[in-house]
Amino acid sequence: MLQFLKKVGAGKKKFKDLSREEAYQAEKKIISGEATDIQIGAFWSAERIKYASVEELKGFIDLHREYMETVPVAVKTLDIAINYDGKDRSIHILPASIFIAAASGAYLSGHGAEDVPSKYGITYHQVLEKMGAKTPSKLETVAKTVEETGFGFAHQRLFAQKLFNLLPKRREFGLRTYHNTMERMLNPFNTDRVITGVSHPPYIQKYTELARHVGMNRITVFKSLEGGVEPFPNHETKVFFDGKEVIVHPDGVDKKLILRKFTVEENAQDCLGLLKGERKELEEFALLTAGILLVAAGVHKSLIEAKEASKESLLSGRAYEKFKQYAKITSEE
Repeated sequence: MLQFLKKVGAGKKKFKDLSREEAYQAEKKIISGEATDIQIGAFWSAERIKYASVEELKGFIDLHREYMETVPVAVKTLDIAINYDGKDRSIHILPASIFIAAASGAYLSGHGAEDVPSKYGITYHQVLEKMGAKTPSKLETVAKTVEETGFGFAHQRLFAQKLFNLLPKRREFGLRTYHNTMERMLNPFNTDRVITGVSHPPYIQKYTELARHVGMNRITVFKSLEGGVEPFPNHETKVFFDGKEVIVHPDGVDKKLILRKFTVEENAQDCLGLLKGERKELEEFALLTAGILLVAAGVHKSLIEAKEASKESLLSGRAYEKFKQYAKITSEE
């Protein structure tokens, strides 16, 4: 481990990036227990200061994909590859938008964990739990929910146990590590399409390269609300669908309802109420997000058509029925 530390931790003027193979070997020493806690903390600090290169991130991903299990699903899903550390200053409308999009013909998948640094925010699977759906404990159940409801969520402990085992150390470290970047690009559903949001524009190209590295060639990426896949409610959002820029305007969205702190219970009540047709004031934001998901999934080519389909699936009650079916399958596991 020392040879890698000496390379990345040599100071601002002398540090060097690791090669892809060196990054692979460094991460292998970390997950195997060969590296000491002091060495791990020093390595994570050095990588945080200099920023992990794309080649390093590919090496870290290669290592964890080697140990990763894939979800045995028979359809190609849209991988919702968002930050694992959640939100702390805006609503998750995604739990509602997922089922609106699923009821419109999309197959969607997500993955994550909870209590992830540095934000330690609320995650959308925690919201789903409060809405009445359980987080599956078997990959077979995840596959079943995808095929029968159009959505499946895989907890990190199910498909990437070696990476999940690092969470206690990451929590002790307390800051972002390169895992925050690479874990969302593991592609556990073995799909060819992905949607991801970034907080900083330079990461758009980085995530594009990482997505292609794991076989995802239909890529939707944009600077988004808290690194999720929701657009901004207070100004336009530039969404890149396979490199084609589309401007999304938040017309009809009340930013005061979106940009505030929520408890997980409040968030769940809003999403559930929305699916039941009771929270009309949140509809436009949910339909806009669902529309983006549908275009990213390839179900519709235009955002206008996607929003119209989303509205029909919500108002008809099909979206709520999809959620109830999902909740039933996960609860009966």
